[in-house]
Amino acid sequence: MTLEFPLKKLLNTTPKHLAKLEALHVVTGRDLVEYFPRAVESTDVRSSFGAIEMDKKNTVGGLLCDFRLEKTARGRKIGKAALVLDDGVVMESVWFSVPYVLRNLRDESRVFLVGKVSRNYGKIQISNPEVHLDKTVHVGGVRAIYSESLPITSKWLREKMHGLLPLIQAHEYPEFLPASILEAESFLPRHEALKLIHAPTSVEAWNAARRRLAFEELFEIQLRVLQEKFLRQAEAENPFKVVFDAELVKQDLATLPFALTLAQKRVLFQILQDFQQPVAAHRLVQGDVGSGKTVVAFLAAAQMVRAGFQVAILAPTEILAQQHFEKAKQFFAHIDVGRTETPNLLGESNSGVVVELLTGSVTAKQKKDIKQRLVQKKVDVLIGTHALLTEDTVFHSLGLAVVDEQHRFGVAQRAILAENKSHVVSMTATPIPRTLALTIYGNQELSVINELPAGRKPIITRVVADDATERKMNLFIDDQCEKGRQVFWVCPLVEESEKIEAKSVLAEFERVRQIFAKRRVEYLHGKMRPAEKKQIMERFQRKEFDILVSTSVIEVGVDIPDSTVMVIENSERFGLSQLHQFRGRIGRNDLQSYCFLKVGKREDKQKIRLKAMERFTSGQKLSEIDLELRGMGEIYGVKQSGLPEFKVADISNLPLLESAKHWAEQILEADPHLEKHPLLAQRLQKQVVYFQ
Repeated sequence: MTLEFPLKKLLNTTPKHLAKLEALHVVTGRDLVEYFPRAVESTDVRSSFGAIEMDKKNTVGGLLCDFRLEKTARGRKIGKAALVLDDGVVMESVWFSVPYVLRNLRDESRVFLVGKVSRNYGKIQISNPEVHLDKTVHVGGVRAIYSESLPITSKWLREKMHGLLPLIQAHEYPEFLPASILEAESFLPRHEALKLIHAPTSVEAWNAARRRLAFEELFEIQLRVLQEKFLRQAEAENPFKVVFDAELVKQDLATLPFALTLAQKRVLFQILQDFQQPVAAHRLVQGDVGSGKTVVAFLAAAQMVRAGFQVAILAPTEILAQQHFEKAKQFFAHIDVGRTETPNLLGESNSGVVVELLTGSVTAKQKKDIKQRLVQKKVDVLIGTHALLTEDTVFHSLGLAVVDEQHRFGVAQRAILAENKSHVVSMTATPIPRTLALTIYGNQELSVINELPAGRKPIITRVVADDATERKMNLFIDDQCEKGRQVFWVCPLVEESEKIEAKSVLAEFERVRQIFAKRRVEYLHGKMRPAEKKQIMERFQRKEFDILVSTSVIEVGVDIPDSTVMVIENSERFGLSQLHQFRGRIGRNDLQSYCFLKVGKREDKQKIRLKAMERFTSGQKLSEIDLELRGMGEIYGVKQSGLPEFKVADISNLPLLESAKHWAEQILEADPHLEKHPLLAQRLQKQVVYFQ
């Protein structure tokens, strides 16, 4: 028998247990061994009253006497018995669900009970304890606690795992970590760590096993990410080298109607420094909504165009692409690149920089013309959606690709632009915790714009979880509309759903229109045609109506300067990072702005993460809280983030993460193809590729 055998041959258990394990993707002995416990607890036996910790879980040993069944005042059957400790102290034992083992137990049998001990009306009582007849894997030391899914319990897993431990041999789990790491980090051998994590001899031994296995997971993901970076740097070149010219940058900055923040200047400098390096830039710029990422991208693009290269700006939605197009025309109209004025496809004159828009709404004839002029180098800056990624969109000399809201595009989609060996600058408003910056974004250089333009006021945020507060909110919103302000009203769904009790756009539109009968109300959702969405947003920008009821389509890129109020229905259904991005749609001027987080279920009122929105305005801080409260998978999704679901590792364990990164860098610097580390190379090939 080996661990490769199916569990139905290895275990003596029921079809029901096997079916549940299969649902958990646990099919073989190896799968079960890699179903790791989430915690441990001590079950050292306490046989005297002086050793017992009151109001805590204890393992007590003694003689069980006078077991009986009694009825409560409400007619419920409970079990009661007296446990006599070794020092003669009597403890009352109560069971609300009577264990089967007690029904045939002889009086004054020696037992071990595991449960909470407390005082109850002057009596010392152990409530609803586990019953064990001898010291086994459950009693008398440190025992593993697993994530449970009935009928799979920690008790069942401990017993079954005990039978598999002899099969965990060194040849079954060959050591793939280099000896230098094992020695420097004092790691246990892999097969020993696997045994100790399930059957620890002490808490210290369990922690050592867990640390070894957690490092293994983090080290592997660091290798995957950093190998991509090392190989790119080793094999790539920079055919679009642009020498940094401070005077030209100052000249461009002077054309802006506002001054850049220090953070914007720092990030712009980092990008322009990248342009003159031997290897093409691969940088991610993170900044809160409204922090000014787009103008930094335009300023970088100006240097590239001035050097004779082309620029592509990829946006996730047509609304955002159109918005970038309008802003780019305004920006480049004032930028001197040493050319005579050249009209674009729409006949609009500029400073010689030709800016075009390529989206799904552009006519076939216009698309053909743009693509022909693109390959002839008659288009300098092309802004668009996924239409930029088609095979027949060919650039003459693409020097810079800017990907806005990079998490909306797959790695493969973004790579299409990078195939030109161009510089790639990705932008995102999604706050990135430091731990994520060290993992899934480790293959890119990271820049953070961590301050907002001068004059912006912090947005006041309030959780609305009762009818009285909601009435006050409605009166306040009506007053804001009276002052000429505009309101975003966000809902999770487009139409009513029986399965999900959340506000829909269409139903909420009717309700809001009734509440604010004197105000002009419109709605917007993702199922509308692009032309419809564009028309509604343009009308909202022209202040033709006061309140826009919308889905999360407004999360990315929409810019309505006069909007000062945001209402988010069912806010408990959104993560902190997403709520923070919604909130960033307002507060685009020097007026005070307000965000109201309505709670669908009143009992959700005290949710920590919603209260965090009231306290913090920093996207970075909120992302750390979100990561801690909700976990990696729920926030980012395995497919979206590229992160695996860790079995042992804790992504918030920064010291271990930095250690894994350090060792991965050391190995890859000396051996980027892992030719001297065949077991590591083999493991990376065999395991699931997370970064697709």
